[in-house]
Amino acid sequence: MTEHRIRTVLVTGAAGDIGAATAEQFVRAGDNIVITDRRSDELDRVAARLSSSGATVLAQAADQTVPGDVSRLFDQVHSQFGGLDAAFINAGYGRYGELIDMPFELWQKHVSVNLSGGFLMSQGAARLMRDGGRGGVITFNASTAATHVCDLLGAYAASKSGVLMLARSLASELAVHRIRVNVVLPGVIETAMTRSLIDDPQVRRDALRNTPVGRLGKPEDIAATVFFLSSDHAGYITGAEILVDGGQTIHGYPRWFSADYSVSGSAFVPHSAAPA
Repeated sequence: MTEHRIRTVLVTGAAGDIGAATAEQFVRAGDNIVITDRRSDELDRVAARLSSSGATVLAQAADQTVPGDVSRLFDQVHSQFGGLDAAFINAGYGRYGELIDMPFELWQKHVSVNLSGGFLMSQGAARLMRDGGRGGVITFNASTAATHVCDLLGAYAASKSGVLMLARSLASELAVHRIRVNVVLPGVIETAMTRSLIDDPQVRRDALRNTPVGRLGKPEDIAATVFFLSSDHAGYITGAEILVDGGQTIHGYPRWFSADYSVSGSAFVPHSAAPA
């Protein structure tokens, strides 16, 4: 068995449940970890928990929609570690709302955080990997909403769909630098972001009934997939979109809201409460 090489790994959106779980996965493997999030207080708490295990942790708050913040982050990574081996571009933003009434500022925020911010972070990561001369791996966090319609999540879905093409394009262009690029597409994962919906017993029951593996996802499910994609075991995988949804999309789930199309002007209501 080959000895594990200590890598330097970046996780964005690390103050959230999925980001924190992924950072912990890499720390357990003995890697150096760089964590970033715009929420500095929550980021500091994650950093303290990771550091308590003896890991080498760099925590730097940054807004990925601000080019100056992103540049300073990567300057610090280069200064402290000299390079970067893997990155999980995880930070994202989503709000429910009908597109017809959505303020342009809200639409723009989805695109700015999810697509433009993802571009800036992946570009910075790729440059460090290229300059380091030993390749690397970039993994994006998209969503099953990037591949099928999910009513009232149109802005989120459109921006995450853009992430898929961004990742494919990077997978092609960065291959000459031996940088692999992939995407994970989580289904319904139990996080603080989804709690407002799945804490409703009826919604949870509907989600479980539509999940073939019989349970909802955990942040650790995503973390394990990202860790695998970032490893040499996935060395022949690039340009891939990996579903981590318990089989939900087999039948077109999740569908959080729906309307009665037989009634003109019908309102969207929680899908679990809609009449059959």
